[in-house]
Amino acid sequence: MYASGNSEKAERESMVMKKLSEVGYPVPRVLLTETDESIFGHPFMIMNRINGNTLEEIISMPGADRGSWIDFFSRLFVELHHLDWTYFMSNPQVIPADDPYFIINKTLADFRITIDRFGKRELIPILDWLKSRVDRVPCKQPSITHGDFHPMNILIDKNGNPFVIDWGASNIRDFRYDLAWTLLLTRAYSTRKNRDMILDGYQKAVGHTIDEIEYFEVIAILRRLLDVLISIDEGATSRGLREGAVELMREQLGHIKVIFHLLEEMASIRILKIEEEIDTFFK
Repeated sequence: MYASGNSEKAERESMVMKKLSEVGYPVPRVLLTETDESIFGHPFMIMNRINGNTLEEIISMPGADRGSWIDFFSRLFVELHHLDWTYFMSNPQVIPADDPYFIINKTLADFRITIDRFGKRELIPILDWLKSRVDRVPCKQPSITHGDFHPMNILIDKNGNPFVIDWGASNIRDFRYDLAWTLLLTRAYSTRKNRDMILDGYQKAVGHTIDEIEYFEVIAILRRLLDVLISIDEGATSRGLREGAVELMREQLGHIKVIFHLLEEMASIRILKIEEEIDTFFK
């Protein structure tokens, strides 16, 4: 059994997983989606059990061929982004085929709505930086995205077959939004070398370099800072994060400091008020 946020999120996640299964993308089979919160206090899904390990556990095993597994991870990521995105939308026409800036403009507009809703106007300089460079990042082809694609969300069964889990943040976006989130998490929680390995693996799998990926990493920074700040104020579940996420952030304050450093490095932006607020909260 897998708890899945609110009823709307549970239904959306279930729908995405069923459609992914239909087109042959490796996900666990959804057996039941229950939106009645009176049973366990939250909606839930029941899926077939995958006996095996996470890709993170496998990569960390002594003697593991890390490079080969990163290539495997990258191919799985590229395969997702190359699926026919229209299959996952009831009305694909809502994304105009003749406007390559529709997705990025909507993404930034959604961030502005969230910033205003939760009163996080200190983050506006990041949004302004992104808006001033929109003309650099047209989306040539929308993609179905995972939203949190990392080795802990990939299960490998005893026969070596992968199964991608945790589709609650899935959406139709520019694939670079998805890739940049993975790169940011890898850099923040691990090392720049590992971040570069994943980017190199993705570029190898797709057959070309990825343009303007750092722009999307700044978007990922904005998303992560919103996650942290709103979770502090409202609780982790307000951002669709699991219960206990704030406590986990507290234990890993170093990753947030890395994000501040990256923001200054990539966009020459430093927001002292937020740095001080987070330092105070996590003391």
